Amino acid sequence: MSGMPVTREDLRRYLDGHRIAAARLRAEALRRLASLTVDEARDEYDSLCRVWEASGAHADGRALDRRAIADRITIRRRLDRRR
Repeated sequence: MSGMPVTREDLRRYLDGHRIAAARLRAEALRRLASLTVDEARDEYDSLCRVWEASGAHADGRALDRRAIADRITIRRRLDRRR
């Protein structure tokens, strides 16, 4: 693949932009979720469950279990390093 070379500064700006956008999206989502009624929250949850079931991502339960364990180990290691 050829093209324009990416400078360190370009990469830094790109990653900074993504961090800022992710933080804003998360803040907006939290604001929106906090304002939901019980029925709206349930509808949102049911919708997410339907997407999950339709995706087939849950088909391999063992793989999901391994991923969950790996994620927990990663989090634990990060927390241990902070102490």
